[in-house]
Amino acid sequence: MDEQLLRSFGQVVNSLMARKNFTRKEAREMFCEILAGNQPDIHQGAALAALRMKGETAEEIAGCFEAIYELDTNKGSINGLQVVENCGTGMDSLKTFNISTISSIVAASLGVYLARHGARAITSRCGTVDLCEALGVDVECDVNMVCRSIETCGIGLFNGMSSRVHPGGLGRILSQIRFASTFNIAASLANPVLPRIGVRGVGSPEQIEPALDVMSRIGYRKAIVFHGLEQDGDKGMDELSTLGISRLGILEENGGIEFQEIRPEDVGLPHGDYEEIRPRDSVEDEAVDAVKTLAGRGNRSRTEIVALNTGVILWTVGKTLSLREGVDIAMEKIMSGTPLTKLLDWVRAQNRNPEGGLEKLMVLSAKGGISL
Repeated sequence: MDEQLLRSFGQVVNSLMARKNFTRKEAREMFCEILAGNQPDIHQGAALAALRMKGETAEEIAGCFEAIYELDTNKGSINGLQVVENCGTGMDSLKTFNISTISSIVAASLGVYLARHGARAITSRCGTVDLCEALGVDVECDVNMVCRSIETCGIGLFNGMSSRVHPGGLGRILSQIRFASTFNIAASLANPVLPRIGVRGVGSPEQIEPALDVMSRIGYRKAIVFHGLEQDGDKGMDELSTLGISRLGILEENGGIEFQEIRPEDVGLPHGDYEEIRPRDSVEDEAVDAVKTLAGRGNRSRTEIVALNTGVILWTVGKTLSLREGVDIAMEKIMSGTPLTKLLDWVRAQNRNPEGGLEKLMVLSAKGGISL
């Protein structure tokens, strides 16, 4: 490997360690080097760790996004639909079950079009891709199939670790690291259909404003970014919380940004029990619980936190006038059990082998005592 290239990138790492902020262009160039594999793994890991420890600026995250989207993303198109991106970015200190995935299915059952973009577990026990695969969704299909699923079923998942979605270095990097990095935010934003409406959980309250700033810079016209805390406020999750206060940042269509705090009681919910929303021991256990929740037979705390995180999607897209109204509608829908039908439709739509996917789902349903 060229000594001059090694020294040049080494200086980049030194600058990050010295807490120097990079311009968008500088960050893009750095991430182009990382994605292309032009530097040894130890340099790539050092750069990611140094940037995370320094704390990313909006310019740096936007530069990372540009590198991924322009150089390493197969693009897709949705025929004139208003689609919403909904995800949690990880890096949080309070681990829960995969709330955003189940909330997305409930929102899709209420007429929202979801273009999701996620990965396997990196800093959690069960990532979006892991859970959806266990439920029978084909997570290794190409971008065109995901787009058709969104158009016909109202929901689709682009696998951020698949070469059919990101054919270059992103999947390689994400498969090798097990620590939080700038990719948690920037890579999840590199959605093949570039939604203009986003609902996003982040790993700490300090990430709310930079994430909104980045989303505004790359073309989002409306977004809500949030972080939820446990009762004593020491730990938090990349979801709206029923355990304590949640902090929200709202990007309005006029470009303005405002910040709010909400408590469970503000939207008519009691405080939840962490023991009921903590991760299960296996992906299969998580999938069984997901089926039960979608069938209206989940435990109280899981059902309520899914309703809360569905409600914010409905509110963001304008299907309700308030978050509380969104929560009420979501709760009613969950208790009816009909979101499970939407999952069935999704397994059929996003699948190269629908029969195999449905068989997976039927086995899980039987384990949960649910009849399909």
